[in-house]
Amino acid sequence: MIPQGFPVGRIGNIEIKVDLSLLLIALIVTLSLAFGVLPQATGGKLSTAAYVLIGVVGAIAFIGSILWHEMAHALLALRYHIPVVQIVLYLFGGMAQIARDPERPGQEFWIAIAGPVSSVVLAVFFGFLAVLFNPATVVGAVCNWLFTVNLTLAIFNLVPGFPLDGGRVLRSALWTRGGSFRTATRQASRVGQGVAIGFALLGLALMFRAAAVFNGLWFMLIAAFLYDAATTSYRLSRGANLSMKSPVSKVMRYNVPLIEPTLPLALLAWKYMDHAPDQAYPVMDDGALIGMITQAEVEVIPRLEWGKVRVQDLMVPRDRLCIVESTDDLQTALQALETARMDHAPVYDHGHLVGMLNRRDIVYRT
Repeated sequence: MIPQGFPVGRIGNIEIKVDLSLLLIALIVTLSLAFGVLPQATGGKLSTAAYVLIGVVGAIAFIGSILWHEMAHALLALRYHIPVVQIVLYLFGGMAQIARDPERPGQEFWIAIAGPVSSVVLAVFFGFLAVLFNPATVVGAVCNWLFTVNLTLAIFNLVPGFPLDGGRVLRSALWTRGGSFRTATRQASRVGQGVAIGFALLGLALMFRAAAVFNGLWFMLIAAFLYDAATTSYRLSRGANLSMKSPVSKVMRYNVPLIEPTLPLALLAWKYMDHAPDQAYPVMDDGALIGMITQAEVEVIPRLEWGKVRVQDLMVPRDRLCIVESTDDLQTALQALETARMDHAPVYDHGHLVGMLNRRDIVYRT
């Protein structure tokens, strides 16, 4: 189940939410620092109140580290023009919710790996500060703890249990090897279920040790969450794959709005693009196709200028378009899109424009 949370602010256009379960983690971190890590590192020289106060600061830094990790995912997703719905911080860390899955294995890989890499960078930063301030001091002890936490966060997320970052890296590899997004999702989800079972067994083993009951319970909770998420992903991907020999007509989008070249960008966004930002719109003049407009072209212009700029000023002209027939097979169409380095193609049938083909629709259904 995806945590909901309540909004606490925004970073750019990304809404940041905090689930109430995060308060439990903040409390655990504060108590762990105040009554364990800090007194042990500094010899108990400060008062309990001082240790608690510093523990709160450490907990805030820990939450900031999770946000840093999720922002790395979000920024890479935006780099590939994938909208980021929100970032939710909750019991098991964080979740950057993107509007759709990546369209290429390479995009999946870089979006997934960005989180662990960012955590390693943060671990190196805190490790440097720990050495600079000396781990036997309060500041040094907190930085040393944050170094360990961020390094652990990076390593844990690289475990190949979908939908953890490592599981998404695995899916990108399986997708590259097999060529099917849905098959790769099913395979990675099964591995995720196996990893979850492994965590559950580890949790059970730890619970039989008196000093590790809490850790055992924690692994059991993680196992339950991971198994549920992997199972959900598997169920969503169980539909039958279309063959790459299927005709374009099986996945093309019909009844696509036809855009006049003189239409201002402001009206294009208001009438069409704000409601379907992933769509490509054919630009027609006197019944003839003269170009195509997508969000990628529009977003290079500041929104305040959209009333002054017309579609014809930014559209991709017809001679640069990849045009396919409704009877072409999906393999041929996908190769044509790759050759033209395009994600959309107008679809013709007996000389008439009948719709648009979105590369994403091929990827997600084969």
